[in-house]
Amino acid sequence: MKYVSAMLVAAALLLAGVAMLGQDLKHGWKMHRTDRADEVQFTVERWKDGNHWSNSRPYPLTSFRGFSTSWFDHGGKVKFSFVQDAGELQCEGGFSFGRGSGNFTFTPNPSFVSRLKELGYDEPDSNDLFAILLAEVSLDFAREVKDAGLGASTKQLIELRIHGVSGDYIREAREAGYRDFSARDYTQLRIHGVNTDFLRDLQRAGYNLPAGDITELRIHGVSAEFAKDLKSAGYDLPTRQITELRIHGVSSDYLRDLRTYGLRPEAGDLKELRIHGVSPQYLKGLKDSGYAALPAREITELHMRGVSTNFIREAHDLGYSFTPRELSELCTQGVNGAYLRKLKESGMKNLSASQIAKLRVHGVE
Repeated sequence: MKYVSAMLVAAALLLAGVAMLGQDLKHGWKMHRTDRADEVQFTVERWKDGNHWSNSRPYPLTSFRGFSTSWFDHGGKVKFSFVQDAGELQCEGGFSFGRGSGNFTFTPNPSFVSRLKELGYDEPDSNDLFAILLAEVSLDFAREVKDAGLGASTKQLIELRIHGVSGDYIREAREAGYRDFSARDYTQLRIHGVNTDFLRDLQRAGYNLPAGDITELRIHGVSAEFAKDLKSAGYDLPTRQITELRIHGVSSDYLRDLRTYGLRPEAGDLKELRIHGVSPQYLKGLKDSGYAALPAREITELHMRGVSTNFIREAHDLGYSFTPRELSELCTQGVNGAYLRKLKESGMKNLSASQIAKLRVHGVE
């Protein structure tokens, strides 16, 4: 019985393949269920001069006329329409094994073209009109874009819709203070995941940036909070520097710790310090030991050579005023605070760093 069932399935698949061979493949559609009950995955394909074009994405069931979800379970020959303001696709074909496929005929809506022109858009050609239909560009959406003063072309109207730029998104961006964005700006912002909360938060933090700069911040993971914290810490920086700081690990917590210790390195130094893992606690230790004015280069050198702030503080407390280079050399030779104290207690005072290093090298305890 299982063998017979398998043969029937194989025969059905073969017949479906033969049926497809006989179809006109210049215009085709496919359909299957998604995880949601109120939509279907609808694929539209076109072949022309050896080129293949395909559009596939979920569409709501409300976009279809004369369609029944029961076809997924029961199969058979079908006719239905995919309907939008720009026109409709009149589809024929069949369903089997939970999937449908067939051919379609595109019928444009002439009144849509005339009303689009009345709104000030350029007249779409047949390809644009087909794209408008599949992108679900409605007259209401075209009107919202026009009312926002974007001055978008018909092709830009399609791009806006494809990339999820809604009328609400445009309105909220304008309410947040961004009134000079072009249609292209809005498309780029949405492509890179910029939401209107981010736009609003940037404005509140004191940043009135062009769309390109906002996109750059978003691409590099710069939050509005981090941008605000930079301002609060006294860093009024261009976008390029903000992204560099974030790329190299400067965070809001890092900035807050610096402020807690009363530290404010230059923006360029911030990057270098963070790259080399210099913590705010290390900087505070230097400051408390009388080394507050060191340039970032010397601070990172001390840190890279393992010169601890405990050693620097002990040397300072014992009355030594070593240069950063001398501190590094002493540490390299194994001189620590206990050794410096032992020398003092033994009566060897006023020694230079090089003398102390030589004593240590030669095992003088």
